[in-house]
Amino acid sequence: MIGFAVGGGVGVIQSFIIKKGKAEAKRVFTKTVSSRLKAWGAKKLAVSIGVAVAIALNYLDIGTQIAKQLDKRDKRPNNGWVDIY
Repeated sequence: MIGFAVGGGVGVIQSFIIKKGKAEAKRVFTKTVSSRLKAWGAKKLAVSIGVAVAIALNYLDIGTQIAKQLDKRDKRPNNGWVDIY
């Protein structure tokens, strides 16, 4: 969805995140996707796009997602650290 709305694929999005940072990417993608949805006549959907962009960006960050999954299952679950001992 984000890639389609901003005119690029996952590679373009990842390159942008690496270059500009996650916070800037979220701001730009939210603004861009929201404006495209409004132009397509989906104004109600455009209102909640910020949450969708945040979720999508988190899933693009594979390392963080792996760490979160490991943290859920380690010795002290969900403490924000991966306990490997």
